Amino acid sequence: MRRLGRWVAVALAAAWLAGSFGVLAEAKTRIVVAAHYGQGQKDFLLPYFDEYMKLHPDVELVYQELTFADYLQTVLTARMAGQAPDVYHLYSLWGVQMQQNGVLDQPPADVQKLVRETYVPSAVDSVTIDGTVWGIPTEINNYMLVYNRRLLAEAGYSEPPGTWEELLKVGKAVTQKNAEGKITRAGFAIERGWDSIVVHPWMALLYSEGGQLFSDDFSQATFNSPEGVRALEKLVATFEQGLTDPNVSVWDFPTGTIAMTIMAPWYENALKSTMGERYQEIAVAPIPPGPAGLRSVQYTFYWAVDSKSRVKKEAWEFLRWLNAARDGQGSRMGQMLITLGAIPANQADIAAHPDDLDDTYTRPFVDALAYSVAEPNVVQGQEIKMVLMNYILKAYYGEMTPKQALDAAAREVDDILFEYY
Repeated sequence: MRRLGRWVAVALAAAWLAGSFGVLAEAKTRIVVAAHYGQGQKDFLLPYFDEYMKLHPDVELVYQELTFADYLQTVLTARMAGQAPDVYHLYSLWGVQMQQNGVLDQPPADVQKLVRETYVPSAVDSVTIDGTVWGIPTEINNYMLVYNRRLLAEAGYSEPPGTWEELLKVGKAVTQKNAEGKITRAGFAIERGWDSIVVHPWMALLYSEGGQLFSDDFSQATFNSPEGVRALEKLVATFEQGLTDPNVSVWDFPTGTIAMTIMAPWYENALKSTMGERYQEIAVAPIPPGPAGLRSVQYTFYWAVDSKSRVKKEAWEFLRWLNAARDGQGSRMGQMLITLGAIPANQADIAAHPDDLDDTYTRPFVDALAYSVAEPNVVQGQEIKMVLMNYILKAYYGEMTPKQALDAAAREVDDILFEYY
């Protein structure tokens, strides 16, 4: 009996210890961070998670990887199920929908002040809704004319086109077809399957023509104005004049069979990794301007915190640390973006990495931030962009004229806007 008593005592002590350690484990602050960075990208972010956890042993950072295509729907569904992450890395176009649905926590006053004072102005615009900053900008992307110098030189041109008329002329000179009439060397490439790559180049031309997407109060679409139609006519002309066709893909640009396209800075790593020494053939120039002058369109990613998170205070502390500029080094987040070949939105990061941002590919994008226009923060922005993509493609394929396509898109977009404005 004495032996049995001792075993009971040992078992009770073990149970008490297990319970105690369980309480300690539960006391650890767990912050779930959702982002779209996948293999080969998150590897440059996660070491900073480890660094922070070593500095703060009471904090556990958990990375939740979500695909970009499914990100918005996934987080909204998870939130309805009570399983939302604590921290989001958002595409700026999703911000209004999430903010109006009460998903986002309003950042502390010091965070808003930091963003307004130290970030690129167009990036600040991207994270501002109704006058309030809703997150910390990270990666900035705008659009420029990316071209192959070798192909232009072989066609007799030493400089990129400065007008759209010159672009069509140069593109036609470069284009080659086989005996069956199939394009084997394209003067221009336009992508078809991704909304951003379809819509953003047209938006850049729209702004350069002097147009706007919406009325100032967002109650009506205005992109079907004469300026919007002229912008789409420019792109449709690359099809009509034989510079490209639906079989020519932007993703074939590294093969050296495409002379020009309109693309973003993040494409640089893909070009470097696939082209090898031939990467030296690639250069970047402004998109040929319209009457309003040089313009580009720009979108941003940003960190935000869930309004129902139980660890909001700790989440913002982590984000402050991750995005804080260090003496002469910029921020940790900025270093991660530089490593990926992206442009950071923090002006301290841009200043801290002049060599990385001064190559012939990236520098024109950085310079163009001065005249880049932030993608508008409008409710149901993603849905609206999909409508635009579908009708722009109809114009490319000759199923509608540019005016017909944009008029039809405007009618659908007006119906969407009517529900919210």
